[in-house]
Order: sequence, then structure tokens, then C-alpha cells
Amino acid sequence: MQHAKCTSDGKVWEALPFSQLEPSILDSKRLSLLCAECGEFAWFRKESRHGHPAHFCARHDSECNLKIEYITSDEHRDNAITEEDQVAAGDTIIVRLDQEEGGKVEVKDVLAPPREGYGEGGRTFIIKGKNRESNQQFTLRRILHRLVQSPTFRNSNSKIVFYKNAEEIMLSGQVLDIVCGFKDITKNQHDNKIMFYWGPIASAKKSSNGIVWLNSGGQYRSVSVAIFNDIVEEFLSLFDVDELEDLAGAYVLVAGRCHFTGNGEGKPVIWCGTSKYIFVRKYRSNNFQV
Repeated sequence: MQHAKCTSDGKVWEALPFSQLEPSILDSKRLSLLCAECGEFAWFRKESRHGHPAHFCARHDSECNLKIEYITSDEHRDNAITEEDQVAAGDTIIVRLDQEEGGKVEVKDVLAPPREGYGEGGRTFIIKGKNRESNQQFTLRRILHRLVQSPTFRNSNSKIVFYKNAEEIMLSGQVLDIVCGFKDITKNQHDNKIMFYWGPIASAKKSSNGIVWLNSGGQYRSVSVAIFNDIVEEFLSLFDVDELEDLAGAYVLVAGRCHFTGNGEGKPVIWCGTSKYIFVRKYRSNNFQV
């Protein structure tokens, strides 16, 4: 789309003049974008090296006239489902983090329808085989899809277990207790706490020390996910990211320790120390409005 509203200045911007802003100003304003019609989260994509022009995108309200339905190319292969009540009663959701392999995720436009090691912690438990009989094995891909699509699942009491390896558990509990959306993060509940956190990415950039920062907007408490420099190349390769701009508009699900900057008075930052504990869903548009 060609227009988006910036909450930091109250203006409705057109994509071309927005793209011509000073880099530091653009980086700041792109974290405060909304659909000018429905007010939902929006993001900006710079002109790509493949020739796609600068443009805005948004996750529109269901009634928004600008809405385009997103369909992921892998949903049918992954048998992704959205409603929590489709988990059989008594079943536990199992996620085996050591088997995560990333994967390229594309979305088609359909007009009709601060220290090394953070994120690697967690208490260790041993679960014997007989206690794993009634369960459903999911991937981070499926978990993220359900979180994005289903408010019921986000707030569900379904038991979910994230395994570090064949026997060790990284996190275990009810979905609503161990998985938190960016906009629900609070200092009292989440500072210095290891959980799975998820939300949208408004921009991504690499700092001079090699850390990649995935930044959300003001609607989502300005949360940032920090990916340590020693796993950056593996992370980019796993998700087939050619340039960091590809990550604008993606959703991320990441396990890590949440810290509030500024001696606890600043923004939340989630530190990711292993590529097995993160999944991103990239949204790419085949049709651009110019």
C-alpha cells in the first residue's frame, strides 16, 4: 500500500517521500506506523535490490477495505490449525527444539478470499517415556501460526512442553503462562524471565558489534529481539534472509531472557543465544501498489 499513518508525528505518509527521509529519522518513524484506515500495525519496506519499490504493508482489521488475505505456502504441508479446542482433550503439545530447522516462509497476496548465553537457560527436568504417551508434536512454525491467528490459543490452558533435546525440558506449562505476546510484557512479570515471546517486527538492523536487532513498534512496547553475533549467519541462512529488510513485517517467536534496559526503566529486550530457539515468519508481497 502507498500510505500509512505515523503516530510519532500524526501524519499520513506516502511511501516515496517517506523513503527519502534522513536514515536516522526514517528508522525512528518506521517503528510508529499504522494502517491509515483501520489503525492496525503497519511496516515500511525500502526499495529492494531486486527492484521492488518502497511501500507500506499492514496487518489489517478484518473489516478494513485495504485488507489483503495472507495465505502461507506451507500451511497445508504443516497441517497448521488455529483453534485451541482442536487440541484433543488431555493431549500435551510437544515441541522438540533440537529438531528445529528454520525454513523459508512466504506469503502470497490473494485478492479474493547483554551477555553471552542469555536465551539458553531454563531449568532442566527429565520426563520418562511413559509420561509422553498422550501428546501432539508441533514445530515452532505451527506454534507461531496459531499464536498469530487464534486469540483462543494465546490464552489457552493447553499444556505445552519445549524439549531442549531428547529428554531435557527447557520450558513446560500452560500456553498462557509460558508464552507471552510483546504487547503483554510487563516489568513486574517478565524482567529477567526466560519464556517464549512473540510479536511483529517493524525493522531489523545490525549494530557495529555484529548483533542483529529485530525491533517492534510502539504498539508492542517497542520490544527488541537481540540475536548474538556468533549465530547471526546461521540465523539468516536458516530463514533464507538475503537482506535484513526482508524481515520487516515478519512475526517472530523466540525463547530468551527478557531484560528491561536503562536499569529496568527502559524497553524490553529479549536475548537469543541459539538459532534453535527462534522462528520467523516472513511476509512477502507479490503484487505492489505503485
